[in-house]
Amino acid sequence: MNLYLLYYDIVCYIFAVCVFIICFVYMLLFWGLLGGGSVALESENQVIEFIWTVLPTIIVLVLCGLNVNFITNNLDTFCEDTIKIVGHQWYWSYEYNDGEFDSFSCLDGLLVDKPLRLVYGVPYHLIVTSADVIHSFHVPSLNLKMDAIPGRLNHLFFCPSLYGLFIGYCAELCGVNHSVMPIAIEVVNNVD
Repeated sequence: MNLYLLYYDIVCYIFAVCVFIICFVYMLLFWGLLGGGSVALESENQVIEFIWTVLPTIIVLVLCGLNVNFITNNLDTFCEDTIKIVGHQWYWSYEYNDGEFDSFSCLDGLLVDKPLRLVYGVPYHLIVTSADVIHSFHVPSLNLKMDAIPGRLNHLFFCPSLYGLFIGYCAELCGVNHSVMPIAIEVVNNVD
């Protein structure tokens, strides 16, 4: 599963770089055509070069799009468990298949009374939403960040690859107690 997600990340980064390069090259090309620059299509060779630049670009973009679509298709079938994460003013609630609980901030404002417990190496499908205002579920040390928007279900696929207790926070200004809305994820070997 980890290699599958790594492949997905690599394809997305390559796709983004390709789109940037294509936009930059075509911007310069059209700027040269419209701005009276040095690009002229009077000669036969330049028309052919223009065509064999545009046609492969379209083919590569279509293939990249199909590849990303293929990779993301049925990604949730690889997940063993689905957890719904709901942001509230000013706490988080977690809904598993077999129950749910609320996670409130402790008196120190840095930890929570009940952390989200995940099993090491188990792929999870996280569904993030909000019950009231816009929140953002953010755990920097696990590279997790997803906005929690009322009326919208955002999906996140995550497979814990580190043991320990990881602290996060709401990264979207959500009200007066925004600063005391921590997130704690505990990655363990087995759920007791």
